[in-house]
Amino acid sequence: MSKKKSRNKDLTEKAKKTEGRIKVLRALPYRGNMIYLMVIDGEIFTWNLIYKKELYFGYLVITPEKGKSKLTKKQINQSATLALQGGIATLDMKLGIKPTKEEKKLVKEFEKGRKLMN
Repeated sequence: MSKKKSRNKDLTEKAKKTEGRIKVLRALPYRGNMIYLMVIDGEIFTWNLIYKKELYFGYLVITPEKGKSKLTKKQINQSATLALQGGIATLDMKLGIKPTKEEKKLVKEFEKGRKLMN
């Protein structure tokens, strides 16, 4: 019993400061819903959306090139765009919207490039 109380006490203690660690990049409307793009610690790109009272979440970890300490603005924009596509694809799937032929082609090209990187 005492262990539960101590755990609960730990949860109610003041949280560690996170100022500057999480940044909201955009909140975008899409098909009547909002997709929220965020970056955590400059390397973890997330998307969040609520659909029918359920939270959907995804993330990408994009690290700087060797020898660099931060991502460039261009890399940040590209990473945010990839994260947004994850949110869009999830919402489209929940809505029953099928990808077009052109979208399927883009996915194939992306997957080819991703396989080359691994």
